Amino acid sequence: MSIKNTDIFGRKVFFVAPDSSLVPMSFMEDFCTLGYESHILSRGDGSLTENIDIVISHFPDALLYVNIDANVSGIGWLQFVRKIRQQNPDILVGVIFSAPHQERIHHVENEFGNDVSPLAGCVALAPGESEENFKTLVAALEKAGAKGRRNSIRALCNDSSYISFGVGGKAFHARVDDVNISHISCVLGESGVHGMRIYDKVRAAHICVNGLEFSSDVVLIMKREKGGLSTAVFMFIKKPDDEPGLEKDLEPELNKKIYEITSREFTKLLKK
Repeated sequence: MSIKNTDIFGRKVFFVAPDSSLVPMSFMEDFCTLGYESHILSRGDGSLTENIDIVISHFPDALLYVNIDANVSGIGWLQFVRKIRQQNPDILVGVIFSAPHQERIHHVENEFGNDVSPLAGCVALAPGESEENFKTLVAALEKAGAKGRRNSIRALCNDSSYISFGVGGKAFHARVDDVNISHISCVLGESGVHGMRIYDKVRAAHICVNGLEFSSDVVLIMKREKGGLSTAVFMFIKKPDDEPGLEKDLEPELNKKIYEITSREFTKLLKK
């Protein structure tokens, strides 16, 4: 059986014109914590159909969840979803809707589930049930394979991001290339990390990720030199037993920054 890119890297997820009381922006950050990269395409961001076209052209294996309760001029959701599926066979499309009673659920499932294939679920959300709605959406994302085999979202850092630390009387300073909630990848100078071995630990490394500064213990898990460029990957570890991961108070801060970076890149794409 052949393995697709989506099986490994997952799919970017886009919520189209969601009801903010059912799918608030805070969900996007929470999804990021779980390894799902998700964004909102709102009606206030210009032409909704144009933005959907941009998403599809740049991410041809995306997962779209369409809010069929949204009234958008010129769009009939059943025909709209059907057209997307016909023209973009690698796109997955699901629908989200408010479900105050069971009859509505049966109606939507009959209308969309029998007509549009393959469908990434008819996801019923309950007014005033934020926690349950989040769990429902996570279950839908998991069933659709949106995360693939990855466990976390990687964010590319700007040129001001760095890591600095001292080992054996030597000072190391490197530019941070990218980061996720558990690892940090660095580009070093010619000196690289000579003298350090794999699994060597560093205490209280000072790290800056796009303006977010913090200290964390790290362990070297990979280093290589190619084309005169030295790179290294460190994993965050925490007290008291050097278990993988950030300290409890740092993890939400870094996750927030990772989501901010990926969200800003997506916004720039739409504005382009």
